[in-house]
Amino acid sequence: MVHQLLTPSQEIRTDRLLLTPLSPADIDDVHALFSDARTWQHLPSGRHVARSSSVDMVQRKIGGRARYGLGSWAVRTASDHGFVGVGGVDMTAVGVWNLGYRLAPDAWGQGLASEIAGAAVRAAAETDAAVPVTGRVLTNNPASAAVLRRAGLSLVWQGAPGVQTQAAAGVEGQVWTDRALSDEQFAWLVRNA
Repeated sequence: MVHQLLTPSQEIRTDRLLLTPLSPADIDDVHALFSDARTWQHLPSGRHVARSSSVDMVQRKIGGRARYGLGSWAVRTASDHGFVGVGGVDMTAVGVWNLGYRLAPDAWGQGLASEIAGAAVRAAAETDAAVPVTGRVLTNNPASAAVLRRAGLSLVWQGAPGVQTQAAAGVEGQVWTDRALSDEQFAWLVRNA
């Protein structure tokens, strides 16, 4: 395993954003974002009530980057480096990249999620072009589905969300991908939608 501090900088700049690997220094910003109920409108049960949940998530994402060469970023504005969210791709247990992001409410509606998604899909292809890029959303979040579509992913499944997803009544899960999946990958994504 290569320690993150020994690898070259993995900072990415887009037109408006600075994307840097998550680090322990980001935990306070991450917790402020992930504990904000407004950022969990589509899945209130996912909200981080305890700071330890945010610490655990950041540690897992750092470990994933060390193992797979890519992981989620702290998202900051390029102009003033103000923290606006977390986003990127992370490797799943079934060997596919999972595209995700969470932005502060003040950053919504500006196309930043699409900017993050585009950078993530390109970084995934550069890191390991053979690994599919996938995304999972709920039907009560059509804006995120639109981001996945703009990033080049296609809807391959919609149905009852997995038992771990405590979605509101009538809300379904969706699985999106940029290419064909193995039966095992597809089944895991559906179970975890």
